Amino acid sequence: MSDDGAPELPRPLPTVLSAERVLSTQLIDVDRDRIRFPDGHEAERIVVRHPGAVAIVALDEEGRWLLVRQYRHPARRVLLEVPAGTLEPGEEPDRTAARELREETGFAAAELERIGGFYTAPGFCDEYIHLFLARGLTADPLPQDQDEYIEDPIALSPVAVARAAAAGEIEDAKTLSALALLGVRGEPGAPPR
Repeated sequence: MSDDGAPELPRPLPTVLSAERVLSTQLIDVDRDRIRFPDGHEAERIVVRHPGAVAIVALDEEGRWLLVRQYRHPARRVLLEVPAGTLEPGEEPDRTAARELREETGFAAAELERIGGFYTAPGFCDEYIHLFLARGLTADPLPQDQDEYIEDPIALSPVAVARAAAAGEIEDAKTLSALALLGVRGEPGAPPR
């Protein structure tokens, strides 16, 4: 542990000996990497390369979260989640967040603040989600993406979001991460402690 209590990362990091692209799609790429650890042993890693994404905790004038119900095919279910979306090539995360908020909820934000971020599944994927807090919402919709079906947003108090998470009604990792991060930071939109 470092002096500030944060865990120290191993140094030096493993060396990438080779990288082979084994699949390339419109959304992701898959690489097979051969790495050498500092102690000399080697290993293979399959890595999903993702352009990154954003997730937005959108608070209405009453401090309620706007959540969307969206069909997620890999999960084979409709999930209750914060609005989110993938970064377009060359697009900055704050612009992606502003666009996705309008597409998925029909609202634009007067205030859009980056409050953190996280790797979704760093054991096999490099996707990083930038988390934003949106306030000062006004109606300003954009058309949804053609490959998505998202129901109209629902507004839940921070306490109701926490209860839904505790009851297993929210199973989306980015929404659970947003709830945890807001809670530890004491941000607006966090449930009371």
